[in-house]
Amino acid sequence: MLKILVPKKQGVFRIAGEEFAAIWKKSTGETLPVVTRDDGKSDLVVLGSDAVNAFAHAKIIEKVIPQFRIRTNMDDYQLISAKDGKRNLLFIAGGRPRALLYGVYHFFESQADCHYFWDGDVIPAHRKIRISGVDILERPRFEYRGLRYFAHRSLNRFQAEHWDFPEWKREIDWLLKRRLNFFMLRIGLDDLFQKAFPEIVRYPGYEVPESKARSYDDRNLFWSLKYRGELRKKILAYARERDLLHPEDVGTMTHWYSRTPHDFLNKVNPDFLPQATAGYSEKTGLVWDIRKDANLDNYFKLTETHIREYGAPEIFHTIGLAERQCYTDHASNHQMKLYTYRRIIAKLREKYPLAPLLIGTWDFCMYWSNEEVRSLVEELDPEHTLIFDYTSDTTDEIHNFTNWGIMGKFPWIFGIFHAYEPANEIRGNYDIIERRLPLAAADPMCRGLVYWPECSHTDTLMLDYMSANAWNPANGKLKDFLPGFCERRYGKFASVMLPVWEKAMTLAKLIGWFGPQDHTDLPCSFSDMLFRIRLAGPSFNLDAAMLDKLRRQHRLLDPEIGGAPEIFRLLAALKVPEDSVFLRRDRIDLARTIVSRVQSYAFAKLGLSMEAWRGKKCASGKVLNLLQALLTTVELESALLDAHEDYSLHDSLRLLEQKHRTNPDFERTLKGNAENSYCRSYISELFRGVYLPEMRALSEWIAGKIRSGDRSEWRFPADFDAREKAIQDKFYATPLSELAPDHEKAARALSSTLKQLSAAAEQILS
Repeated sequence: MLKILVPKKQGVFRIAGEEFAAIWKKSTGETLPVVTRDDGKSDLVVLGSDAVNAFAHAKIIEKVIPQFRIRTNMDDYQLISAKDGKRNLLFIAGGRPRALLYGVYHFFESQADCHYFWDGDVIPAHRKIRISGVDILERPRFEYRGLRYFAHRSLNRFQAEHWDFPEWKREIDWLLKRRLNFFMLRIGLDDLFQKAFPEIVRYPGYEVPESKARSYDDRNLFWSLKYRGELRKKILAYARERDLLHPEDVGTMTHWYSRTPHDFLNKVNPDFLPQATAGYSEKTGLVWDIRKDANLDNYFKLTETHIREYGAPEIFHTIGLAERQCYTDHASNHQMKLYTYRRIIAKLREKYPLAPLLIGTWDFCMYWSNEEVRSLVEELDPEHTLIFDYTSDTTDEIHNFTNWGIMGKFPWIFGIFHAYEPANEIRGNYDIIERRLPLAAADPMCRGLVYWPECSHTDTLMLDYMSANAWNPANGKLKDFLPGFCERRYGKFASVMLPVWEKAMTLAKLIGWFGPQDHTDLPCSFSDMLFRIRLAGPSFNLDAAMLDKLRRQHRLLDPEIGGAPEIFRLLAALKVPEDSVFLRRDRIDLARTIVSRVQSYAFAKLGLSMEAWRGKKCASGKVLNLLQALLTTVELESALLDAHEDYSLHDSLRLLEQKHRTNPDFERTLKGNAENSYCRSYISELFRGVYLPEMRALSEWIAGKIRSGDRSEWRFPADFDAREKAIQDKFYATPLSELAPDHEKAARALSSTLKQLSAAAEQILS
């Protein structure tokens, strides 16, 4: 009988033993005992290197196995099969606790064809799994490999703040299965103020003062703050038990999602740094004046409290004065930012002189010149500081890590971004990554690869691609990566799905996140397109600059958009088993991505056609047919999203309520967190309650103007703002239960919906 031998049944050895036994049972149906003593008879899976497992040491002395070649305290792991008399032995050793788990998961990948995705594992059935013939040694290229989770709220799949402990356990287990070692919870401060200043700051009720209705800035609670603190404690304890790194935030951490409570403001009355812009201008969002020691000390009291209650002082992170404008004069503002870094670092080093400090680069790509970044880098300590560049794939070819004086000179981390909040479809700056990742891989000063999706679980392909490259950046060529991805995820359906992905990615990767200096990007979703029109002002923005942009948009999409109808047809023909979680989800992910590219092309073509009609260079029928086809795609996209629970705001609210007692008034806040100028995304209830009515109103106005023969400048009618506000007001007044989709009905009609999308795309292209 096969047994699992561990040196002790606690800590990572218990976890690794239980994980090995659990996957083995799922695959074979056989239950393996986890033991701490060898009976001298059984075949064994031996967990732990000779440094922690005396049995492994004895077998090295006896020359049953060679000395392990793993590096101490590193993420290396080694698997060695051996014969000891009549017994079969398998040794799994790791350089540190989490690496032992990597080895366990790798065994089942290599020997049982298991694979791990954020939304489930592939564990094939086997009558028997061999433990003989295994000889594997793995070492990561990058020291830091991980993800950052952010603070937006709307749909459960995409918003980490919605997740309860069972979901976080699955997420953390997946991080380890993908050999990641680092994650960041940038989802608010939870109850830090209450724990750091208990005599000053009370636990609040659900209503948060200065709550901004209809905004991502409305931070009204859905679960009590006390429970959020309990949840954070469990999450980080679970991660730490598995040896994952979680950086501690230090310094000026006030932001829109980490505000200062009114109790603290009223009783401590801190002074604030100057604020030259309206953003973050409420007192709860202002940065305390760290020129005064008391304010800096209080910021560090929050850090120390987090360490005491939740974390560990292994690694630190600061955003400095991210996005802040203290002075209108750039030079003065920049000096304040430099001063802030110096103050934070000096304070940190008083108590933690040797801990690594990550300096986030969001501010660099937004407000700093390359020379200013280089100047800061020159004054930083390269022994204990890393430039944490999670914007390495920006489309800005000038303001990026290649011009910051860090390559080959200063420790840094390469980051893949996935923005912005409306952009939760399949996308990515893959061409840029393919060009720049080899630079990072070849640079010994590049210490990591991280991924920051502003919405979590947006893009299953990117999650798989990123984690593979974090371990071994030789996986960077997308065209070479896709066949393996499909094989692992779809099994017998791989041959069907691979051509769909290949065709879809040609269009999907045309849209990615763009650097602040780059204004040539395409809209990322239908809702984003609508907002660009409305925010442009009363002239519909069909001025010379906008027309030039539409021409560029049209040119970018025109060579590739012709493949869209076929992609819809292939997805329509796909026979999806009812129990296939992956195919169900990915079919809609692919379709919603492609319909958005079609709509982006259609909007560009429509704008150009409208202006051509005004100049009597385009027939009215052509414009009206294009307008109707575009409207049809919006109606069909609504039906498409209805077919899956991932996109329902109502379902997300019900999930919150099922997990834990929820603020009975949170529906209002949830709507505002989802429906605002920054966060509108692929949401069923928003299509039904907002996007479709807005698009119909827009269509009626355009069609009416054309039919009347009015060739005057395209200017919104005087009542258009009032009509749009009425649409939004009605959405907020209508319960989500009345807007909720009928998933079963939409799922039954999905193939028909996809066929109709193909026809609508053909009409737009004609």
